[in-house]
Amino acid sequence: MHFIDPVPLPHDGPSDIAVWRIDIDFAESLNAPAFASLSDEELTRARHFRRHEDALRFATVRAALREQLARGLGIAAHAVRFAADANHRPHLAESDRFDFNVSHAGEHGLIAISPMRRVGVDIEQHSDTFDWHSIATLTLDPKEAVWIEGLDAARQTAAFYDAWVAKEALVKTTGAGITRGLQHLTVLPRESMRVTLRNQIPDDMREVDARWLAAPDGYAACVAWSATAFWR
Repeated sequence: MHFIDPVPLPHDGPSDIAVWRIDIDFAESLNAPAFASLSDEELTRARHFRRHEDALRFATVRAALREQLARGLGIAAHAVRFAADANHRPHLAESDRFDFNVSHAGEHGLIAISPMRRVGVDIEQHSDTFDWHSIATLTLDPKEAVWIEGLDAARQTAAFYDAWVAKEALVKTTGAGITRGLQHLTVLPRESMRVTLRNQIPDDMREVDARWLAAPDGYAACVAWSATAFWR
């Protein structure tokens, strides 16, 4: 792999938001030309991961992000500079032309970029051995947990991950997120690709919208954004 080829993902959100899926090649080396744009700090960070798969996820998505931002900024990918805000949310260090967000899990990653509004993405891989009940109180509204329990066993895991990615994407969009926890966002039952916030909506979520994305088999994915364009 001498380059990373992001796959554009369609969505029915604002046209200024671009979303790509990144496919990870775990046979690759961190010394590959595809990662030449990474900074020394990024390469060091990648090499500190204990598992090669985790290193490749981080390096592949970061290199792809650099390429996409570089195209928009009109500079070389290695010249893109990053910083982090008080909530550790990454942003461009020397420009406010784009907001972006990334996520990765399993063999795939997601990138969302917008020149006009804040964005958030999340992708998760379903696990057959994961018991969603073990973290239900931390992630689900009680009514969501009851709704999932009413599904057949084969659909329960997928429904849980739908809720998880939607809430993570929404929180990542706000930057600070909500202080009370994911269980105070209610997005189930799911009725379409649009994420509908149900019950009482927290103040920091009133101007945020989201859509579930078409994801590879065994994955769930979502993109979220600030409803009001204010970034530029």
